[in-house]
Amino acid sequence: VAWEHEQFSRLRVTAATLSELSVTPELLESTGGLFDTRQYVNETAIVRGVKLVAESLARHIYGHQGKNMQIFADESSLAVNPAYIRSWLDVLSQTPRVAPFLSKDDPFVMALKKELAGHVDEVNVQHETLEGIFTFYDSTSARLNICQVASVTFDLLLLLVLGSYLIVLFSFLVITTRGLDDLISLFRRPPSRKLKTA
Repeated sequence: VAWEHEQFSRLRVTAATLSELSVTPELLESTGGLFDTRQYVNETAIVRGVKLVAESLARHIYGHQGKNMQIFADESSLAVNPAYIRSWLDVLSQTPRVAPFLSKDDPFVMALKKELAGHVDEVNVQHETLEGIFTFYDSTSARLNICQVASVTFDLLLLLVLGSYLIVLFSFLVITTRGLDDLISLFRRPPSRKLKTA
């Protein structure tokens, strides 16, 4: 569905959606779709955002708040590398990053762990289990086996043919070994025994 609150309305739960769009877009064309599109990413804005976060963290960690200095200046050795950010943007735009779509040993998670381990002493990956009305699965790929089986009428017809074959075979064997009278006597009622009272 196009709007998230439709899921809640189907369950009769009061909900609202905050959006800048007043109506549902046609096939989500005006919002760029559900998937990442690399051509719409503004690399300079991303580099500027990374630099801002890095400057803020460095000033907080090293106690340089309020000082007029740039730790990650453009021409310094600590400058943000646009090619490095561009390569990670390429990886991020081609990889699903929603928790249900990532397995525990996903190459993307392992790449992030390896990259972070190159800059800090200890890296731990934690997998959280989300409980609720939604079901999340670990793997994104699985093997589906589809087998075409015969219908129930085929099974009934086969049962009828095999049953008829066994009855004819049994009758033939009884007739050839014991005779026709013994075959007929199998289907007769045994004579009832009446108890004589004195």
